[in-house]
Amino acid sequence: MVFIRSIPVVAIDNNLRGITTDGKYLWWLGSQNDSIYQMDKSGNLIQTIPIGVIDDTPMGITTDGKYLWWIGQTNDNIYQMDKSGNLIQTIPVGAIDTLPTGITTDGKYLWWTGSQNNSIYQMDKLGNLINTIPIGAIDFNPFGITTDGKYLWWLGSQNDSIYQMDKSGNLIQTIPVGAIDTLPTGIRTDGKYLWWLGQTNRILVQMDRN
Repeated sequence: MVFIRSIPVVAIDNNLRGITTDGKYLWWLGSQNDSIYQMDKSGNLIQTIPIGVIDDTPMGITTDGKYLWWIGQTNDNIYQMDKSGNLIQTIPVGAIDTLPTGITTDGKYLWWTGSQNNSIYQMDKLGNLINTIPIGAIDFNPFGITTDGKYLWWLGSQNDSIYQMDKSGNLIQTIPVGAIDTLPTGIRTDGKYLWWLGQTNRILVQMDRN
């Protein structure tokens, strides 16, 4: 795993949460200002979408290319919205896990992490639970999650590591990232690179997956 660069984002928001990409742009959450930020991959801010009136503890975010899906921990919901910030759908998940953290999609399903039960949850886009994968034995403080379609990649802040596993829950590899930044929060892959957020230094990190 090769470190490529980091982008300081503390001037935009100092409480970094989830991150995703639609291939061209990066979209990330900050809970200082309770907003979604759209930026290019050079770090230039394109758009800010305030979301605090919907949920003031945003945690994870993903996109299926057309819509944004993000998790709010105040109300324990998954929110679907368009890229202009219009709310499409609200999916309650508190009955499954009251501390939802990260979210990703493989196009068909939503995969999200919860730190109450230290698990990864697979559900359809209407909110029906398909599968639960316990991960507390690996890291009991899961945050962000992403998928390249075949594998899941998720962050754990107990060990400051990125974990790669298959969709059945089998661990493939562990990548320590604490030397770059501690308290990793959000993660996303664009197919070639991993992009993740480090809370201690308030940076966006780009790494080669190989």
